[in-house]
Amino acid sequence: MTNSVIKNKPFFQPIISTDVTLLFLRIGFGTLIFINHGFEKLFNFNHMLEVFPNPLSIGKFPSLIFALIADGICSILIILGLFTRISTMLIFINLLVALIIIHQANFTEIHGELAAIYLMITLILFCYGPGNMSLDKAISDYKN
Repeated sequence: MTNSVIKNKPFFQPIISTDVTLLFLRIGFGTLIFINHGFEKLFNFNHMLEVFPNPLSIGKFPSLIFALIADGICSILIILGLFTRISTMLIFINLLVALIIIHQANFTEIHGELAAIYLMITLILFCYGPGNMSLDKAISDYKN
C-alpha cells in the first residue's frame, strides 16, 4: 500500500483488512503467550510443579495442567486460528484467575497490567473470531 493511498483514506477507516489485523493479533498474542508462559510449562513441567501456585485450592498438579493447556497448547491453536474461540476462553479463564488471585487485581504493577491487556485481547479474539485467514475458516469452507 503506497503512502498516497493511506493519505486518501479517511482517518476513521482501516488501512488494512480486518482479516489481516486479526491474523497479526492472533500471531502476536499467541506467540507472546507461548514464549513467555507456555514454553516453560511444556518443557520444564517437573520444575514448574514444585513452584506453581494453587490459586483455586484444587492442587498444584491440576492448576498447572490447566495453565499448560491454556498457555502451551491454546496459544499455538490461536496462532493457527484453530478452535480459536474455545482457546481464547481457556486463556481468558487462566488469566482472570492469575489477575484476581495471584496479582490481587493490582493493575499498577507490571504483571497485573499485562494480564489485563491480555484479557482484553482474548475478548477481542473471542468476539471477532479468527478471521478468514485461519484454519477455522479453511475447515469451515472445506465442509461446505
